[in-house]
Amino acid sequence: MNCIKNMVYGSQDPESQVLDLYLPEEECSDLLIYFHGGGLEAGDKEVPTVIRLTEYGKAVISANYRMYPKAVYPQFIEDAAAVVQWAREHIGSYKPVKNIFVSGSSAGAYLTAMLAFAPDYLGQYGIKTTDITGYIIDSAQTTTHFNVLRERGLDTKRIVVDEAAPVYHIHENTVFPNIMVLVSDNDMPCRLEQNLMFLKTLEMFGCPAEKVTYRLMGGFRHCEYVRTDGYPGLLNDYIEKIKSEEKHYD
Repeated sequence: MNCIKNMVYGSQDPESQVLDLYLPEEECSDLLIYFHGGGLEAGDKEVPTVIRLTEYGKAVISANYRMYPKAVYPQFIEDAAAVVQWAREHIGSYKPVKNIFVSGSSAGAYLTAMLAFAPDYLGQYGIKTTDITGYIIDSAQTTTHFNVLRERGLDTKRIVVDEAAPVYHIHENTVFPNIMVLVSDNDMPCRLEQNLMFLKTLEMFGCPAEKVTYRLMGGFRHCEYVRTDGYPGLLNDYIEKIKSEEKHYD
């Protein structure tokens, strides 16, 4: 594996807007972009189990992004979109990948879901949500994130659905990308229920069943499985599943 660390993708905060690129030795056709968790206020791009996806012949970008208390909504989502743009512009210089997957856990899954369903963030770069081969949404808050509520001076336990909520952007005109939704059966309060509501909302607005993969992670608390040896294989299985079902970047 080859690794290039702390590559700057943004100019507003070069200390926070950095990514690590991990490349397998062999040729590869797939790139996974990963956003770490931590409530939009903590965490780091060093996630060893995600990096191990290179063992399956996949390239990996793991990115940091602006966070509270320095950041304000929606800067962290804008940073996630900028990482995708950076990858589309630059990954060909390292590996000629054909498929890009976007993923994240917890707060990183919130960013992933916003990119998947709020098209303006990627759209500012001329990227359609369906230009991404698939999104892996791993225990996201699908309503307005609790730290966005804190920024607004609201009770962080409130359930609010507005433009800062991924589920808000699902409607009759949504163009549905491929997604996998992961959540624990013993997740943090309301997180399982929010993800089930998210899935039901997709169904209600006509998302084709074949576009959605759902995995209930039994026996785990919030995102515990991300640190297990089986996690990179789970990611790889989804990538291979989507590749076998659809062709992208013809």
